[in-house]
Formats: sequence, C-alpha cells, structure tokens
Amino acid sequence: MSTILNEAIAGKNKFYLQFGGQGAPYLKELTGYYKEGKMSRFFETAFAAVDKAVALADGSAALPFPVELKKWLEDETSQPKDEHIAGISLGLIQLAQFAHYENLHIQGFDRSAMLKATLGMSGHSQGLIAASFAALQLEGDAFYEGIDKYTQYLFMMGVRAQEVHPFIFASAEEEAKAEAAGSKAPSPMVAVLGDSHETIEAMVKEINPSLPEDRRIYVSLYNTPNNRILSSFRNSLIAFQEKFKDTLAEKGIKYVYLRTTCPFHCTLMEAIKAPFAKDIEKIGFHYTGKDLKSPVISFSDGKDLRTENELGMRMCDDLMVQPLYWDKAMAPVAENSAISHVIDFGPGKVSQRLSVDTLKGLNNETPVFAAAFAKDLKTLLAT
Repeated sequence: MSTILNEAIAGKNKFYLQFGGQGAPYLKELTGYYKEGKMSRFFETAFAAVDKAVALADGSAALPFPVELKKWLEDETSQPKDEHIAGISLGLIQLAQFAHYENLHIQGFDRSAMLKATLGMSGHSQGLIAASFAALQLEGDAFYEGIDKYTQYLFMMGVRAQEVHPFIFASAEEEAKAEAAGSKAPSPMVAVLGDSHETIEAMVKEINPSLPEDRRIYVSLYNTPNNRILSSFRNSLIAFQEKFKDTLAEKGIKYVYLRTTCPFHCTLMEAIKAPFAKDIEKIGFHYTGKDLKSPVISFSDGKDLRTENELGMRMCDDLMVQPLYWDKAMAPVAENSAISHVIDFGPGKVSQRLSVDTLKGLNNETPVFAAAFAKDLKTLLAT
C-alpha cells in the first residue's frame, strides 16, 4: 500500500482534497482512461448520464452540434473544437475529475482510507461541485448513482448558462479588434496576469461608467495575488485592453482570453437560476449539507457547505454569480498544520499551480499533488 496512505492510516498524514475548473485538455484525459479499459462501469454510467442530460436539454441552442461522447473517446479525430462544446464542457470536465478520483482508488490508494484522513475539501470554480460529490463518501451502487446525478446536474448547468449568454462564437469584427489590441480569440472571460488586484480593480472602476450598464466588467476570480479573471461581454473586455493597452505593456501585465463562452462568476449569469431550478427537480438532485460527510469549503464566502439546507442552487450561485476568492478555499490548509498533503484531481495541473501560488501567499508550503499528472500520481502511490 502507498506509504503516504499508510502513514495517514497511522494518523501521521492528513489530507485536503481539491478539484479544478476549466483550462486543461479534459477530453484527452478522459480518452486515455477510456482506452485503458479499466473503468467500464464508470464510462457506462457516464455515457448514460450524458444521454439523459441531452434528452433533458431537448434541442437547446446551447447544443449546436450532436453530443457524441463515446464516439469522441473512441476516435480522437472526431472530437470537436473547444468552443463548439463550451456549453457542455462543465459536465465533461467533471467526468474527467471523477475519472482521476476513481483511478487513484483502483491504483491502490484506497478511497475510504483517504477520506477518513481528509480534513476538508474544495474546488476551483466548477470543482466545488465535484468536491461536494467526494464529500458524500459514496461507495458501491450509490457511487455510480451519484455519478449519474452529478453528471446530469453540471451538464445542464452548462446548457442553461449558454442559453443565458448565447454568444458562442466571436464575430469577425470582435476577433479583428482583439488582435489589433494585442490578443487573440476573444471570449467573455480574460486572465489579467501581473501587478496587484487593487491595480486592476481601479482600471475596472475607471472604465465601467463608459460601458452600457448591462455590459460592465466584473473582477470575477481572484486566483492568486497576481492572477485574476475579468468577466463580461467580449466587446467590453476588448474595450478594456484598448483603453489600457499602454499601461498593461508598461507594467508587464499579460491579457489572455480563456477558452469559454460564458462570463461565469458575475451577476450577468443571474438569469440562469429560474430555468436551472426546474432542471434540478427533474434530475432529482436533492442533496443537502447534512449529506456531506466532510467539510466542503466555498470559495465565495469560506463557509462549510455542510451548513446549507440544499446544495443544488447554492452551488449554482457560487459557480455562476459569486466571485471566487481562492485564498478562502485554501485558508483551511494554511491554518491547519495537521494537513500534510493537498491532493488535486484536475483536470490537468492548472488548479495545482494556483494552489501552490496561493499557499505561498499565505506563507504555507504544504505540497500539492496532481493526480492527473503521472509524476505526482507515482509519488502518491509509492510504497
């Protein structure tokens, strides 16, 4: 058995689990697991859940192309471009996270033993939802029933989000203006990398009065001390770069659009709540805070979701409307010296890097291991 896990069973190690958000090649990771053939029941459950969600979406404009997950995993050349399936990426990213979570277990890092030694968990943006699934501590048939519910839940959240903001593709004019300003592939979210949050907040405050009230810019994610995300309509974010192009260059601040088609984590997504509440009822997603067996820390207010009467709409609000403060999610690690390892379930290494940088800003060096990364997985499993 893993040395790290053996020491946890002996009471020497304690874990904090985290799940990431967007920004990694999740289909590539899912394809790898599918072709290994070690998770047949997992993938059967996943395909069935996606089919149920597609039926529930019933021809939504958020699905401009057929959803053929099994075909995509069997034939990589059939996989669509990211922007073509951005509206459903939330559910598929979560499946990649669940696959990493399952893989660690079947490789010998016993899940029940890990969870007994886990003092808390969280997730970056949509990863909060996967964290709440882990906190249910389901096993056997209940585990796969949970995979089914959670896949439908997040898939449909992505669909309704795209319906609220149905501008999937940038116009030729937007692409040209963005490129002239110094960036490519404009989207409704952009990473502004460098300098302080206060500097960027001041810029947002300066430009917003000149923008239409319903197209203002929001600082939507505070990732690390020098990494934050802005959300708005493409034209507003392009106008920001045009206005502050010289300042950004002088200060060495990078302006990088995310591969997404919705402005998450701001009030522009408030309209999702009414239609999505109906989906929750149809899916039967009725989990409450009392169902959680481990603390799950919200990135918006630092609260433990075990105190919530219901999780479906609370997590929707966190992901769609509330700003993200990653230091709030990582505070339990920095404040509790008993936590010896953070285990990240991807996809990719994006959230691992954010946590390392955030913990450094909190004067903490607890190691963060990415289960999606072969080298880190080997370390976790080492005997």
